[in-house]
Amino acid sequence: MSDTEKHVSGSTVTVDSDALVVIDPAIERSLVRKQDLILMPGLALAYLTHTLDRANLGNAKTDTLEKDLHLVGNQFSLLLILFYVPYGLMNVPFTLLSKRFNPAVVIPSVMSIWGIMAMASAGTKNFGGILACRILMGCVESAFLPCAIFYCSLFYTRRELSFRVSIFGMMGFIAGAISGLIAFSVFQWHKALKGWQYLFIIEGALTVGIGLLLFIILPHSVQKSRWFSEDEKRVSVARHAQDSQDEDKNFHWEDAKVQLRDKITWVYFVMALFYGVGVASSSNFLPTMVKRLAKVPSKSNLYTVGPNLVAAAVQLSTTFLSDHFQQRATIACGTLFVSFLAWILLATLDLVHNVKVGYFLTYLITFGTFTPGILVPVWLSSNTTTTTGRALRLGISFMGQNLAGIVSSVAFRAQDAPIYKPALITVASCQAAFIVVCLSLREYYRRENKKLESGEVVHFSGGKQRPEYRYAL
Repeated sequence: MSDTEKHVSGSTVTVDSDALVVIDPAIERSLVRKQDLILMPGLALAYLTHTLDRANLGNAKTDTLEKDLHLVGNQFSLLLILFYVPYGLMNVPFTLLSKRFNPAVVIPSVMSIWGIMAMASAGTKNFGGILACRILMGCVESAFLPCAIFYCSLFYTRRELSFRVSIFGMMGFIAGAISGLIAFSVFQWHKALKGWQYLFIIEGALTVGIGLLLFIILPHSVQKSRWFSEDEKRVSVARHAQDSQDEDKNFHWEDAKVQLRDKITWVYFVMALFYGVGVASSSNFLPTMVKRLAKVPSKSNLYTVGPNLVAAAVQLSTTFLSDHFQQRATIACGTLFVSFLAWILLATLDLVHNVKVGYFLTYLITFGTFTPGILVPVWLSSNTTTTTGRALRLGISFMGQNLAGIVSSVAFRAQDAPIYKPALITVASCQAAFIVVCLSLREYYRRENKKLESGEVVHFSGGKQRPEYRYAL
């Protein structure tokens, strides 16, 4: 048996990237099924807690948080702005750490820390105290999404990645629904602590518990995990060789420099900045926007449950279609266009006298605002063939998305309440700009693929020619 061939259940697996790769379908199905069962539940629970702890400040605002901490003027907006500074700047360092030490170590570690910070927030007495907790939370929470997508790219192929990321990404919407239910419940308590304090303690403790559990559950790789057979491990290597993704565990500065000099890296950064404004606005201010539609203010958290659950179903459907048709840009832009219209209408219509119309628009806002946040990082990962380059690009992309939270927080000014018209128009403008840039990048990749088809250029990865390689669209 040669070094480039291994026989698996009667079929040949060729791991030489220049040769045809034939993989036993039964073993591949078994491998993917095991990966789904092991990775998806853990990452889903992790993202659930990530969203709960990041967005609970929006729910707490509908209780007595501002009064109890003596917040005045734009101090609440300042809490959000200063959270997003480390939340945006620390993405790249943590993603590179996950390349060096493995995401299976980094993800549970940062989860435990941000859970502790969430619980500590319940003990704060003033603006300075809660600001310190939020800044520390922003540092460590910045690690999760880029590390999680990078982690999945080490297990799944380009054709499988979108739907898998959506599976745990969907938990962001579930978290929005759960957080609304928890908030509505604890805000009715009349015990030793305030309702918002119980909210922080409950959600923070949940995060710490799940973080400790993931230290045990998450595998470092297929090859090092006891859950996979030898045949499945060999098929895993072959799948990634076929998919033009290197398995090198070392960090290579040369790969990083190539990505930093590549203009496409910064196009992804700009796109993330544009769609990130809507993501942050929906997460942080949806309860506040809905509050003007609710006759009983405390029920505004309940009104966020429906839009979040519908958005979860839409996101699963659209990412499934994205994997099926292998289209990232058009589906991301199509769904976002619906939300773009909703932001415009929410800013311009008289919703004081048309409450039901206003509530319907919140469903459209969550319909597509979050979809690019799944599809664009997957698109980026699919078109970056080295793991060092992928880790760096993901970190830079999420830096753009998270820094967009600063734009959102500045746009939603206290003096513009309760309609926030300038902020809503800002979000819509950013989404329109994203659609233009995204479709332009797709056209660029389409032209590059035509050059690859004609043989005018040949794609290189790992120092080898890959004439069969095509960019994902």
